[in-house]
Amino acid sequence: MVTDGDQYYFDPIGLFVEPGTTATWVNVSGAHSTVAYAESNDQAETTRIPSDAEPWSSEVLSEADATFEHTLETTGTYDYFCGPHKSLGMIGRLVVGEPGGPATEGQPPDGELPDSQTIVDQGAVSYGDFAG
Repeated sequence: MVTDGDQYYFDPIGLFVEPGTTATWVNVSGAHSTVAYAESNDQAETTRIPSDAEPWSSEVLSEADATFEHTLETTGTYDYFCGPHKSLGMIGRLVVGEPGGPATEGQPPDGELPDSQTIVDQGAVSYGDFAG
């Protein structure tokens, strides 16, 4: 989770992992959170994780190197955002095992993300490579 001048982003913006992997978000700079696009989370107006997946919502992490972890058990595509910077397009995507679920049906309402199959093929898509 990075603040760089007027840019706010997750890096990598897209990551492939196997089911059972514990994802760890690290705050590099700024004050950020990681929140699954699940209607059960206050700021998410749509669900973009697999239907039987467990959603997550971290508190805002403001110290450098602060972390948040969440174990991903369900196969599919998961989109997530930073609560404070969602309106600025700070979003990310995880593909667990293989693409699937509502996140594969188009882009989230707050920005653009790499295609799920591209993430699988590359293993990870950096913000710099995607944003150009």
